[in-house]
Amino acid sequence: MSIDGLLFWLRAVPLLLIILVPLVLVHEFGHFLTARLVRIRVLEFGLGFPPRARVIGRDHETEYTLNYLPIGGFVRLEGEETDSDDPRAFTNAPLAKQLLVLVAGVAMNVLTAAVLLFIVAWVFNPVVQPTITQPIDGSPAALVGLQAGDSLVSLDGQTHSVLEFGSDPTTSWHDDLAAHAGQTVSLVVADANGKQRTVAVTLHVPTSSENWALGVGMNGYALVDSAGDPVKAAGLAISGTGRAMSLILVALGDVGSQFATNPTQGPQGVQGPVGIVSDIGHVASQPNALMLLLLMMAVISANLALVNVLPFPPLDGGKMVVMVVKRAFGARGVGAVEQFAYVAGFALLIAFIGWVTYFDIVRGGAP
Repeated sequence: MSIDGLLFWLRAVPLLLIILVPLVLVHEFGHFLTARLVRIRVLEFGLGFPPRARVIGRDHETEYTLNYLPIGGFVRLEGEETDSDDPRAFTNAPLAKQLLVLVAGVAMNVLTAAVLLFIVAWVFNPVVQPTITQPIDGSPAALVGLQAGDSLVSLDGQTHSVLEFGSDPTTSWHDDLAAHAGQTVSLVVADANGKQRTVAVTLHVPTSSENWALGVGMNGYALVDSAGDPVKAAGLAISGTGRAMSLILVALGDVGSQFATNPTQGPQGVQGPVGIVSDIGHVASQPNALMLLLLMMAVISANLALVNVLPFPPLDGGKMVVMVVKRAFGARGVGAVEQFAYVAGFALLIAFIGWVTYFDIVRGGAP
């Protein structure tokens, strides 16, 4: 590895921890706070993972610990892992309380994603301005004098936020142009020097042979800050969180299908820890790095929420399924089958992460 590559990873790994650790702690704080509110005994709130470094505080029932592995945190509940006669033990709590505690971590990650997207939309309000390629001869773009290198700024006064998530940030522009096909619209365009002009253009109605509305390709884009409005930002944050989670759900389905049917090929559009670190390192060198890192943090938080709700032990969703099944069959305590399910699930989860990480390394991406 070159010196530049080594420096790249030395910058990127701490940035990942700065992003990931607070998101995991927020998740665990959701479990902790809800457990305390519903009177389930919390034995320990740990920063990092064991082995334990030291106890940093205590209250009437909970130890607060600092642990050596700085990759998140955990909450240890009475009766969660072993049998307990304590009436306030997790395993002895009513099912509704158990489910509420388990879903609280997921809810906190969803809320965190929405708050981060609100900050991005309000403080930065980044809009996508695609750079166009050479217009097609005879197309609406050519008729009004658009040129390669021009950028699309707005259509009928409508800009497109980067929070309108898609596989390609220009997707919302393609969709908007198609929605106005056959109409005369007011298009604000900027030349390569940033000078803006407004043109009236009648968009083409796409056909099977001419499947375009404006008649240009979009080769890259710029993210341009603009004045943010808190009300609009709140709407973008809510819709953006929903879009991010829907895209993650589709990606998880694709990865699961590929893992089951063709595990020798790397999953497209999905990254493990190495790939995420690589992306963070590259983003940190961009002019709008802070905004992009906050945006990544929001997407990772939404990802943590959705992954944790999957019905797979030892994730929160898997634990919820176990609690429901136990209650349906009248089971009490923590049985051997339950413990085996958690251990086996954890092993499979580690194997899956290793599988994704292998393809991260094969793809490369760092200098």
